[in-house]
Amino acid sequence: MTLDHLDADTQKIRDQQYMTVEVNEDAKHAQLTLPDLKTLAPIKLVALDLDGTTLREDKTFSPMLIDTIHKVQDMGVTVAICSGRAPESIAEFAHILGLDKGHGYCVCFNGGALINLEDITKDLSVNCLNAQDLIDVEALAVQNGCAIHAYSDRRVLLTESNIVFTEMEIAASMQPFEKILFPDEVNPKELVYKIIAVGDESKLDQMREHCPAEFNERFNIARTHANFLEFMNKDCSKGATLKRLCDLLGITLENVVAFGDAENDIEMIAQVGVGVAVANAMPRLKAVAKYHTYNYLDDGVAIYLQKLLGISL
Repeated sequence: MTLDHLDADTQKIRDQQYMTVEVNEDAKHAQLTLPDLKTLAPIKLVALDLDGTTLREDKTFSPMLIDTIHKVQDMGVTVAICSGRAPESIAEFAHILGLDKGHGYCVCFNGGALINLEDITKDLSVNCLNAQDLIDVEALAVQNGCAIHAYSDRRVLLTESNIVFTEMEIAASMQPFEKILFPDEVNPKELVYKIIAVGDESKLDQMREHCPAEFNERFNIARTHANFLEFMNKDCSKGATLKRLCDLLGITLENVVAFGDAENDIEMIAQVGVGVAVANAMPRLKAVAKYHTYNYLDDGVAIYLQKLLGISL
């Protein structure tokens, strides 16, 4: 099979369409809530989601966020990007934030891999699904009028269609993509970091409703966008892999502040010492978050870190 790539201009245009998150009126008037700073465990790690949390609609960081993250690192605090994206898609963002100098990390693929951002080609840990998982999720997707794509541990995006949501993923992934026919062309030894079902919002709602009971025992399933329903290994989540990073650094989850907006952030936000939902977050995440901040377009993460850590710009 041949591997394909998008040209750079097309990639940039499509990536700006990827994962745009609406900010409703309620999210424009939200309040910021902080923990008791007198009893707070020392913050040693900052965990940042990207889309809908720190990246603006044009897929850039605000100058305030960039300056704040540089200040955070000057304080000796480690920063980790925790995203559903692939490492190749995160590399440029990591460079802008100064995280690629050997002291920045990334929880990628919603926890499917942990990497040091100094060398994104090496996985420090992985948690994958197998070929049968891929075949079974694809069959359910087809039954409900949806398609899938999946991130292979070969660092290739496996696709079966050219619908707009897959085209957007191809752009955002920054990886080569390989179109295959399911199930006939699935390599029985294939391992994938995660599987993404894509389609119209109503069809994905239907697909989730029709998931067999054993799917809930077998997979960690999360809605990350109106048009994305993601399937990971049952033991795979941003929270679980963030715990591995804490063990590597010799710290505890109590020493972590984390920010997120979607269902794939739930385990991470629920487990850390300071779990913060941005105001535009999905209701299921808001319900478990101990703390809240302004929406992603109003620099909610940067302002929260400044108040939490006593940073002045």
